[in-house]
Amino acid sequence: MISGNIDGIRKRILDELETIFEIRTPKYQIASQEITDLISRLSGETEREISVAIDRRGKVQEVTIGDSSSVSLPLLDVKERKLSGTRIIHTHPNGNPRLSALDVSALLKMKLDCIAAIGLGEYPTMVIGFLTVDDGRLAAQATQPMDIQSALSFDILDRITFNESLMKQGESISEPEERAVLAGIDTEDSLEELRELAKACNLPVADMVIQNRERPDNAFYVGSGKVREIGERLQLTRSNVVIFDDELTGTQIRNLEEQLGVKVIDRTTLILEIFARRARSREAKLQVELAQLKYRMNRLIGLGTVMSRTGGGIGTKGPGETKLEIDRRRIREKVTDLTRELSKITGVREIQRENRETNEIQKVSLVGYTNAGKSTLRNALYEISSKDSVVKEKVFEADMLFATLDTTTRAIALKDKRIVTLTDTVGFVRKLPHDIIEAFKSTLEEVVFSDLLVHVIDASSDDAYKQAITVDSVLEEIGCGDKDTIIALNKVDKGLSYVVEDIRELYEGKHKIIEISAKNGKNLEPLLDMIMEALPKTHSSIEVLVPYSEQKLLSSIRARGIVIAEEYREEGTYVKAEVPDRDLYMYEKFLVGGKK
Repeated sequence: MISGNIDGIRKRILDELETIFEIRTPKYQIASQEITDLISRLSGETEREISVAIDRRGKVQEVTIGDSSSVSLPLLDVKERKLSGTRIIHTHPNGNPRLSALDVSALLKMKLDCIAAIGLGEYPTMVIGFLTVDDGRLAAQATQPMDIQSALSFDILDRITFNESLMKQGESISEPEERAVLAGIDTEDSLEELRELAKACNLPVADMVIQNRERPDNAFYVGSGKVREIGERLQLTRSNVVIFDDELTGTQIRNLEEQLGVKVIDRTTLILEIFARRARSREAKLQVELAQLKYRMNRLIGLGTVMSRTGGGIGTKGPGETKLEIDRRRIREKVTDLTRELSKITGVREIQRENRETNEIQKVSLVGYTNAGKSTLRNALYEISSKDSVVKEKVFEADMLFATLDTTTRAIALKDKRIVTLTDTVGFVRKLPHDIIEAFKSTLEEVVFSDLLVHVIDASSDDAYKQAITVDSVLEEIGCGDKDTIIALNKVDKGLSYVVEDIRELYEGKHKIIEISAKNGKNLEPLLDMIMEALPKTHSSIEVLVPYSEQKLLSSIRARGIVIAEEYREEGTYVKAEVPDRDLYMYEKFLVGGKK
């Protein structure tokens, strides 16, 4: 049976491809003449790539047809220090026989016996890639382009046997590490943030390339001359990934990979990778998968030969690429299913929110740029406001971008005994993918329904002003631009950046500002006081004379309010106190001086 994307393929072509399963290939040959002729002709006719997987006995395992630049691979049983026993031959309808970065990645990750690409054209040529061992690491070697006859006469069996012996001899064979070159047309600050995003993925950055231009090039994002420069940097630094500082189109990704010969990803893919790695709760995992599917669905044509994306590395975490290529309809169905599941979770969240509103519990949300210190602040505020000796599990905190993806809500007690909820939210970032914002809207609803926002800013960062502007723009997008807000200038223990004065000027007269250090506890008590003062009053001052026969009411005042003065009199106990407005009806007939 022919696998892959067969939509629109004529039955005659599928029937011809089925005959490949009956053709045997000599063990020493990459493929038989009959197979190469057949897939070359049909690939040219359909303008789609065709891939054939052959085992060492010369038997065809799988035949796959894909889009104009993509096919899928069978799942292989990859053993340590041993090749998979499968060779792959596939077509490149664009005429270029050179192995793409994704072809090479498939060779390495799936430990193929070899992989061959046929560049279709007036005079078809073939390139064959093999595995070898270089300084204890797996590496790829490729032949020069050769005509089909020369390629078919190439004895691959000796080479495969030799390569496998190298693998067996080694103490331990490690796969090649990914190393990146960053490229962009924005600012150096933006590239530095991209470096931090790469660091969050444990991806070393070897070099950065920036080009000053007003708008991206339609074909390559950067100019063709800069593409050549990036290629030189890749060679000099022995890097194997290029990360671009903006969202690329499918065509740009394909063109760049063909020119550079390495894997190309964009800022959005990197952020989605971080989210996929950090998601812990079911809701966060569903949200990330939904964002990935929406993003990749429109870029399948640009992901090159999908075969390598099944292997691993940055940009592969999440839904399987092979499945993505098989049928776009299945992706849409999966998106519908995920949306339905998230709606159920959103429904539960709404019920919890309604319960809090019924109980008149006010809501405070921590918002801010990623790595501004929101989780550290949430943990610190909870600890100092908690009466219990045992504090609930802390939110994960770390000095890295997007350490927190899961929204957590905890109740804290203010000095006036009001119970409020404190919610830690996912951090924002410049150029935050729209699909991420859409996917996380159910989470961000906690911000929308908050009574007060605490905008946490890393005051030690020279990029703090731009980060604050970014957060404000996202808040505007979700409809929270006019929320009551406290500006918390965090990390003052590290020293204040020169941009802090600009931030003060930005928010002067609009929001209250306080300098804090969530790490060492500086000004956290004053921050809680500011939160208490900023939240709408839910308590009233009363004076009551409670008869000795109604001592339960006195206990209620002490437990749920704040006693200011208390005096035992002949008629009963006189109490002056602050009590919740919702409890006023309980004390009406005992009021002395009325409520205030």
